[in-house]
Amino acid sequence: MAMSALSTTRLEFASPAIPRGYVAYLQSRLLEAEASLAAMTEKYDRTKARFDRCCARRGIDPDTDIVNYINSKSMNPELKYWYAKVEHFQREVTAYGAALTGIEAARRMLGPGGRTENVRRGNDRRGLSRVT
Repeated sequence: MAMSALSTTRLEFASPAIPRGYVAYLQSRLLEAEASLAAMTEKYDRTKARFDRCCARRGIDPDTDIVNYINSKSMNPELKYWYAKVEHFQREVTAYGAALTGIEAARRMLGPGGRTENVRRGNDRRGLSRVT
């Protein structure tokens, strides 16, 4: 996973306002979620392959009989279970990755003293043309 290699370097970029322990926690949770997502995806793929073989033995093929294939798929509780697990870990990876990305973006936006680097002063409407 490309995200895990990137996430290990983010600890050193933590802002002083954000505890390093929290960033380390987010990184460890992201790595756990990525590993779990890979495992659940593999289990779902194996279950789906077994389901497809079973359907093929009964003469149900998604290319020729999509209605019966979808009906059979919707009645298979094992496929629903593993797919729900995959979706859960996809959401976890997204959440922890977004939190770490947000921390890194905030660090880049804030200057060394905790202030924004490009502070605009004065009237922000100065360059706008006005219709009278």
